[in-house]
Amino acid sequence: MDRIIEIKITKKSYLVLICLSAIFSCKNSKASIPDNNGGFFEKSTVADTITSTKKTSTLVQKSNIDKKWYGIYKTRLDYGKIGGMNVGWDLEININSDNITASGSGYQIGFKDEVTAMEEGNKLILKYKKNLDGYTLGENMNPEFILIKDNRNFYIQSEWIDSDIITKPDKNGFKISKEN
Repeated sequence: MDRIIEIKITKKSYLVLICLSAIFSCKNSKASIPDNNGGFFEKSTVADTITSTKKTSTLVQKSNIDKKWYGIYKTRLDYGKIGGMNVGWDLEININSDNITASGSGYQIGFKDEVTAMEEGNKLILKYKKNLDGYTLGENMNPEFILIKDNRNFYIQSEWIDSDIITKPDKNGFKISKEN
């Protein structure tokens, strides 16, 4: 007796089979890209070269600022008494050879952003790069911060600092201390 086996294939099982065959058929395949001399590069080599180029350009951008700006900058911005308590927030900007971050924490505020820097005379213009934690309002500020050096003093300007702060700014902005 001949037996006839009937297999019922549903749409769902058909899609599963296609996906599995695609996964296993591509598992060990290598893509190649033609070079200018008639040969071929492996795709992974080209991707590694592109990644290396991106890393290099990032490092070049970071080294464009003078090392005099490297350090940790801190200030306290006070609102005065609210509900019988002294309230405000702390701003910290950390500049080193690897990255630049700005963070704020305190009364109704909390953020940590990575920023890029461009030096313009006695000013360091800090522009939003990406949010690392907290509020994302910095992405709408251009620039997010301006750090100003005047003789031995440093000042900060930013839209983060609102008009409710009881400490009033000097002509260059709010005073900020620098730790090396």
